Amino acid sequence: MNYSLSMRIKELRTQQGVGVRELGRLISKTGQHISNIEKGIGNPSAEVIVAIAKALNADKDELLHLAELVDPQVVHVIHQKPSAIPAFLRSASDLTDDQWKELQAYADKLKSDS
Repeated sequence: MNYSLSMRIKELRTQQGVGVRELGRLISKTGQHISNIEKGIGNPSAEVIVAIAKALNADKDELLHLAELVDPQVVHVIHQKPSAIPAFLRSASDLTDDQWKELQAYADKLKSDS
């Protein structure tokens, strides 16, 4: 497991004053499981990382990136549109940060309109 992920989870948990056992209860895992994640033992699934992010009000994409995993929701979208996603990413690869933000805002608007 990526050590920076384990450090980041521990940092977030500690900053919020959440105990290992408490975080475990929040995501239906044991305190030992959380402790192992924070020690870099084992590889938590994307679902566990998303649950940790939600429980700690953290950015799930940051934690998934540190774990070198992809959000299950993203995987679902890729499976729905397997040929469109690579083409879209290639065409969007040179966008600036501001352009990505604009694209995200547009996608959010499309989602809320449907």
